[in-house]
Amino acid sequence: MAAAKSVLLALDRIEQEAELTYEQLLVLETNLLLGAFASHDQHSDMRMDIDNMSYEELLALGERIGSVSTALSEEQFEKCLRRSIYRPVATEAKERVIDDIKCSICQEEYMEGEEVGRLRCEHQYHVSCIHQWLRQKNWCPICKASAEPSIMS
Repeated sequence: MAAAKSVLLALDRIEQEAELTYEQLLVLETNLLLGAFASHDQHSDMRMDIDNMSYEELLALGERIGSVSTALSEEQFEKCLRRSIYRPVATEAKERVIDDIKCSICQEEYMEGEEVGRLRCEHQYHVSCIHQWLRQKNWCPICKASAEPSIMS
């Protein structure tokens, strides 16, 4: 609506033979072009109104679209994970960093002797938890860094 008002004001100026600057002419031209494109959407009949779709319609849409797998292969998984046995590390204040005591995926604290896996970004998880995660997505659940093994590995 504001664009239409500015166009009308510019047309009034032209009628009154007022001089328009080059910048004003560019703005007028842009508003006219954008207004023409906005009023005619040649693909409007192809657009879906997902805001007004029922749950069942959204499920059906999801089934039609499908999902894109970004999972790592087993070989890539083995290359990207550094496995170790969990040993609690006590600091001078006898407090441990939360990332080092709890798996961010299952929210369970690590038990001494459990197998943990560390990604390149240095975040660690239970091996079974991160394996399940990386079968769906190929990035760290915390920082979103790529979990794909580097080419030099």
